[in-house]
Amino acid sequence: MKPVVAVLTLILLGACTEGVGYHVELEAPPTIAAEAESSDGQKLVLPLEVDQQAAEAFVRLGFGLNEGQRFQSTAFLTPFLGTTQAAPLIRLVKEYNEFNGERVAAAVEKLRGRISRLEFGREGSPVLYIELPHWTHQREEAETSVQGTRITDAENDRLVDELRQVFVGDLKADEFGVDGRRVRVWWD
Repeated sequence: MKPVVAVLTLILLGACTEGVGYHVELEAPPTIAAEAESSDGQKLVLPLEVDQQAAEAFVRLGFGLNEGQRFQSTAFLTPFLGTTQAAPLIRLVKEYNEFNGERVAAAVEKLRGRISRLEFGREGSPVLYIELPHWTHQREEAETSVQGTRITDAENDRLVDELRQVFVGDLKADEFGVDGRRVRVWWD
């Protein structure tokens, strides 16, 4: 059965990338958002804007927020999102032990233009993965047609310290981990 699933997945991936007229081009140095050109010649920024209604339904399902719902997932992540896309999804989870969706969403909104992207979901309890940029043009909503300047490790460390203070100190996250330029924040 697994080989059949693998073949179907490859066919679907091929259909999603080649069949709809998008040609993805990555330029050096690689950026978080790649440019693509649609079949009508218009420039698109990847990852594409997430369908907010579908994302909301996904988070509601995952956290078991639908009235009368007898299903939830204890392990899921959204696709990569910008801060303005993620904040409304985070607000859906009003409270979960020390996690307060309104306060966490407000903190995420303050990161607009300072991070590259983030993911929200569950690893048993609420979790955020925050991607920090290596270059200024990798920040969300940054001008990507010109190469920005490199963000030093010292600048990155200051941002990580700020995130730790906000998410652990102010918002009572139970775990805060850093792996390169990826930050994991988790509430139990």
